[in-house]
Amino acid sequence: MNLSSFDKINKQLKDITNELAYHVVGDPLVLSNLEEYLNISLANNLKVNLTTTANNISKKDYITLMNKSIKQINFSLNSYNANSHKKSLDEYLDPILDFIDYSVLQKQHFFINLRIWNLDNNESARNFNFEVFKKVNERFNCNISIDEVYKNRPKNIRIGRMIFFNFDDYFNWPSLNNEFVSNKGFCYGLDSHFAILSSGTVVPCCLDKDAVINLGNTNTSQLKDILKTSRVQSIKNGFKNKQVVEELCQKCEYRIRFDK
Repeated sequence: MNLSSFDKINKQLKDITNELAYHVVGDPLVLSNLEEYLNISLANNLKVNLTTTANNISKKDYITLMNKSIKQINFSLNSYNANSHKKSLDEYLDPILDFIDYSVLQKQHFFINLRIWNLDNNESARNFNFEVFKKVNERFNCNISIDEVYKNRPKNIRIGRMIFFNFDDYFNWPSLNNEFVSNKGFCYGLDSHFAILSSGTVVPCCLDKDAVINLGNTNTSQLKDILKTSRVQSIKNGFKNKQVVEELCQKCEYRIRFDK
């Protein structure tokens, strides 16, 4: 999204929300001018959550990532295990851990989450997770036990001041080609959050990366008007009454965790 469009959207968002997440599949650290985006959000008093694979993080990113707009940085560590890489695990993890060391010295104002979103009953990523825990335990003098993680399934484990491991299960991205899940249930889409794609298209959540549920476009409409449309109200009222009205949502496995 170009900076001009981003600026216009931020000006509208400050009356709707207090914080943003810079991601719908994309990785903010691929932007050479990320600081310009962060400064726009800062000027509009919006807090920013960054989610990144950090596959190319380097010291040149350090100052940018100290921007006062940032509320938390999420490092998706399981992205390494889910994709093919020329780097070794050490070559991938060391730059991330080096940045964390730098942040600690700076007494960082934001949370840092090391995401391990690969838990399943088959423990298919156990060996990978073991190596990650070993590395982090050595670097930060902590004692994360892989046995305890798989046994107790914690959501978070603190490893330092404002630094956490963050855990979740594998999930399949929703698609119209997926099997039907349910037309009953609840989701936080359009309640606690919605998403805006780089094209300006508004969708109910960040899992609708292909804009299957196209609610409108910020290039032609104001956000406040888009969020008042009948389709938006139908989705919101449906979830309030445990009814799932959109086909994509009916085929979303991630949503069912909220039914608990």
